Amino acid sequence: MTAPLALLPQARQAPSFPLLLLSVLLAASFGAPARAQSAPDSGPPVIAANPPLTPAANADLPDAPDAPRTPLPSVPSETAPAPVATTASAPLAESSSTAFQPDFSSPFEPSPSMSIEPGQRAFVPLNQCPYDKTRARECRIHWTPLIIEASVYTAAQNAFNLYSGYWYRWETTHGKWMDRWFDSVTGWRWDHWEDNNPFLDDYIGHPMMGAITNYMWIQNDPKGATVDFGNNRVYWKSRMRALAFTTAFSLQWKFGPFGEASIGHNGDHFFVDKGVQTNETGWVELVTTPVGGLAWTMAEDAIDKHLVRKLQQKPHRVVTQLGISFLTPSKATANILRFRPPWYRDAYVVKANTFWSDPPGTDGPAHAPGDMNYTAPDSAGESPSPSAVAVVRTPAAELPEWPRYGGKHEFGAWWGLSLMTGHIWGYAPDVKYMPIDVNYSYLLNPKGKWNFRYAPEITALAMLDEINPTGTPRFTLRKRSYGSGISPVGFRASFLPDSRVQPFVSGNGGFIYFNNRVLSPQGSQFMYTIDYGAGLTFFRKKRQSVSLGYRYQHLSNANISHHNPGTDANTFYLQVSRYRSKGYR
Repeated sequence: MTAPLALLPQARQAPSFPLLLLSVLLAASFGAPARAQSAPDSGPPVIAANPPLTPAANADLPDAPDAPRTPLPSVPSETAPAPVATTASAPLAESSSTAFQPDFSSPFEPSPSMSIEPGQRAFVPLNQCPYDKTRARECRIHWTPLIIEASVYTAAQNAFNLYSGYWYRWETTHGKWMDRWFDSVTGWRWDHWEDNNPFLDDYIGHPMMGAITNYMWIQNDPKGATVDFGNNRVYWKSRMRALAFTTAFSLQWKFGPFGEASIGHNGDHFFVDKGVQTNETGWVELVTTPVGGLAWTMAEDAIDKHLVRKLQQKPHRVVTQLGISFLTPSKATANILRFRPPWYRDAYVVKANTFWSDPPGTDGPAHAPGDMNYTAPDSAGESPSPSAVAVVRTPAAELPEWPRYGGKHEFGAWWGLSLMTGHIWGYAPDVKYMPIDVNYSYLLNPKGKWNFRYAPEITALAMLDEINPTGTPRFTLRKRSYGSGISPVGFRASFLPDSRVQPFVSGNGGFIYFNNRVLSPQGSQFMYTIDYGAGLTFFRKKRQSVSLGYRYQHLSNANISHHNPGTDANTFYLQVSRYRSKGYR
C-alpha cells in the first residue's frame, strides 16, 4: 500500500436503492411492456386467481422444451389447488373470493388415467409447479433471465457509485487493479461488526437490496412465483431458496470482481472519517443484506396478500398504480428489472387504466399467447373449460387497424450521454453532458411516403459536469450542475414508414435552467439549446419502438450575461416510444 493511497478518503456510498427505485418507477410510467395488463374501456375489471399456463403460453417461457405437450387435466383439491373460472361478467367480490388457497396434503402428480399421445408429455401449469413431482422443465429455474436481471442490477449499482463519488472513480482507475482488488478482500475487518457507514445504509438500504434480489429469484422460480404468504412448507422452501441466492449475490457484491472490492476498492486502505480510523468494512452488511432482506421480503409478501391485492381489485390510473407499488418497493423494482410494470403480479391479473388501454372492439382474452396469465381455447376452438381461468371481453364493433408501423401520437422518453466536447459554435472545453428527456410527437402527414412529425420535448433532468476554475483540492477540480427545461420547437422526419427499421433526422430548440452559473463564473443559469441529429428507429412491435440516435447540441446563454463561452455536446442516446391513433386498434 503506498502512502498516498493511505491518505485518500474513501468514497462513502450513498443509499442508492431508494433513488434507483424512484427513477425506474417514474421511467416505467411512460410505457409498459407487452405483458403489462391494461383494462378494457368497457366491462368490469377482473382479478384472476392463479391462472394456469397452456402449451402456447409455455412455449415462450425460458427453458421450455420444444417437444409438444399435453395440458394436464383438472387436479382434485386433495392433491393441488384447482383454478377457478373467472370471466368479465363476474363481480369483484366473487373474483377476490377465489384467491389461491393451496392444499399441502400431497404434491402434484399427473392423473394416471390421462391420455398422452406418442411424442408428447404432460405440461404443468405455473400455479401447480410448487406441487410438481415430475420435474417438468417448465417448473425449473429460469436461469437466463435471472442472470440478465442480476447483471443489470449490479451494473446499475456500480454506475450510481461511480457517478456519485469522485473518489470512487479515482480509486477505481488508479493503481494496479488486480493488486488493489486482492488487498481489498484480504483487508476486510472480520473482527468488527460496524463498518462506519450511516445507519440508513446498513439497516435500511441493504435489507431492501436483499429483498430486491430475493424477488429476482422468486419471479424466476416457478415453484415460488405464485405462492402466497403463509406458514407452510411450500412458502418457506421458496423463500429459503431465495435467501441462498441473495447470500451468494451479496458475497459477490462485497468481494467479487464486479462489486465494491474491485470497483471502488472498498477496504484496501484506512482513512479518518469523523474522527474514526476506518476502511469501511465489517460484518454488518454481510448479515443485514440476506437476513434483513428475508424479513423485508416476508413483510412485503404479507402486505401484498392482505392489502395490495384488495387495492388492485379494480383498475387504477398509472399514477395510482405507482403509488400502490410503493407499498411493496422491492417487488416493484424486481418487476422493472424483468421489464414489467412495477404493479405486475404472477399470481393474479392487475389492470391499469391508461392511454394504452385496449380500445372498444377488441375481442377475445385479455392476454396474448406467451403471457403467463393467458388461457387459450381448446383445439376445437371452444371456450376454455370451467376448470381453466380466462378473462373474456364483451364483443363490440371492431375498429380498423392503423396500416403502418407507429401511429399518429407518440409518447416516449430518452436518455443520452456526451463525453466529448465539440467546437463548431461553443469553445468551453472538457464538458460532460447527460440529459433525460420526455418526448411527444404528432404525425403531420399520415399518408406520405415519409413521416414528418412535430416533436416537442421536456428535459426532465440535465446534468452538466465541467472544470471548476476555482477548485484547488482534488475533489473540487470539477463541479456538476443540474437543470430542467423544454424544447417547444422540434421536428423529426422518418423514412421507410412501412419498414421495421426506419432512419430519421431531427432538430430541436429550447432552453434549460440550471441550479448554478454554468460554463463560466460570469456565465448564467439560463441556457438556450439547439440541436440536430440522426438515428435509427427499430419497431419491436407495430406500436412499440426503440431508437438509437446522435445529436450535436449547442448550449449558450446568447450573451445575456458578462461571459458566454458556450459548449457543444456530442450526445448519443437511447429512446423508447409507444404509439396510439384515435379511432384505430
